[in-house]
Amino acid sequence: MTVALKDYQDCTPLLGDRAALDAFYAQHGYLYLRGVLDRRLVRDVATQMLDGLVALGAAPPGSTLENLDIASFEAVDEIAMHDHVRYDDFWQHPSTISVFEQVFGEPVFVFKSTTIRYYPSQAGSEDPSFSYLTPLHQDGFYIGPNKDFRTVWVPLLPTSTGTGGVAIADGSHHDGLREHVLNESFKRFGHPVRGIPVDTMGADEPLLFSPMEPGDLVLFHAFTCHKSLPNLSDPRAMRMSMDTRVQPAPPRPGTTR
Repeated sequence: MTVALKDYQDCTPLLGDRAALDAFYAQHGYLYLRGVLDRRLVRDVATQMLDGLVALGAAPPGSTLENLDIASFEAVDEIAMHDHVRYDDFWQHPSTISVFEQVFGEPVFVFKSTTIRYYPSQAGSEDPSFSYLTPLHQDGFYIGPNKDFRTVWVPLLPTSTGTGGVAIADGSHHDGLREHVLNESFKRFGHPVRGIPVDTMGADEPLLFSPMEPGDLVLFHAFTCHKSLPNLSDPRAMRMSMDTRVQPAPPRPGTTR
């Protein structure tokens, strides 16, 4: 039985209220912000990803962001794709940094790593495979040693309940780091990855997901449990997104935070 997901709560109106923004994040472990990023910059990154898929033979020449489709995520050379996407230019753009600093309330450091995702629909597939998606997990399990970073997830094309995206367990950061066990259903570079057994989640930790537009972002705590949702859109549509991690900037020598 498919469980209906509750919506993210729109936190954009809280951006002008430091106390309210911090209180929501402390309680729920995430922030959903609409239209805060430069849509032109987002489209530039989407176009770079499109160009990479064409250059690597995954998408036909002449493809556009509106009609883009590929046969398989797993057939694309993921490492080679990173050569085509200038995501650091986006993350480090003054307008993007300004959003992050507004969220954190202080200068920030953006991680020098980005995950790019380009998932075609598998609706109607005779042998669908979702092993490349991520199971329920916490980024703080994999990333350290500090845990004051926040994951930032950005759609490059509109997402919907059909295309999927990232589902977040509301308030799940409160219990700290959880046990992650090997899950043979999900693999990274051919190896099983660890995830949180779904049956260990509490009834007070509902999964949230909302359709998003380019220019939106969702940001969440290192211990917030989250997972990928599959792309089963019909009519077919690509799900393209990218995510990185952001944390408070280290204090400059001779200063204190």
